[in-house]
Amino acid sequence: MIGQTRIAAAASALAPIAALLAGWEILTRTGLVSTQVLPRFSSVGVAAVDLAVSGTLGQHLVVSLYRALGGLALSLVAGVLLGFAMATSRPAERFFDPLVSLLYPLPKTALVPLTMVWLGVTDKAAILVIFLAGLLPIVVNTYHGVRSVDRVLIWSARSLGTSERRLLRRVVIPASLPYIWNGLRIALPISFIVVISVELVASKVGIGNLINGYGSLGVYDYMFATILLFVAVAFVADRVTVGLGRRLLRWHAETEAS
Repeated sequence: MIGQTRIAAAASALAPIAALLAGWEILTRTGLVSTQVLPRFSSVGVAAVDLAVSGTLGQHLVVSLYRALGGLALSLVAGVLLGFAMATSRPAERFFDPLVSLLYPLPKTALVPLTMVWLGVTDKAAILVIFLAGLLPIVVNTYHGVRSVDRVLIWSARSLGTSERRLLRRVVIPASLPYIWNGLRIALPISFIVVISVELVASKVGIGNLINGYGSLGVYDYMFATILLFVAVAFVADRVTVGLGRRLLRWHAETEAS
């Protein structure tokens, strides 16, 4: 019974995607949309299989994932530390809050030319831009997570003689984990978006470079296939993040329900 429920839920989730792809194929086959503008989904599917089997996609995907996840990992560490510092220290908050407010609306891809001047067309330049793009959502969510910890819990723990270090480890960090995880989930797709943007502008390898190359040559079925395969990888990464979050934070959901 549980298995049937999961299958039904999966089918319900995939139905809109299947309808979209079917509509794509119908529009191009009936001539409502020219294949010079949008290739047929069936030809894109054939190109996707060729990219996957030949290993072309894998070579570029490894590089893009290294850059995206490397920058994300750095932003997670730095963002959590900075968010905690701002939430627990008034001087740190006064110093960093204007900087966070100033940098948040800045398009991070606008920094690509500057990073190229500093670091050249390298992995380091791409990782730096991704790091800056993912940093701020994690900082903001961590800050609000720490600030939202129930003051009664903190007062109760201190009244029982709990040290500040133990208070941080046993009360503050667990209570703020849902916010931190939410910041991570926001930063994850941002890292995928930014890595493609960086590679379209300044990279000799990577998914963005592959998309740019196929587009320049007019091989649109392979270009769309590359885009769709990368979107699929990003979707799987998001689902894995959500699943891990549910498992790691199950105690929090049970606490909220009780």
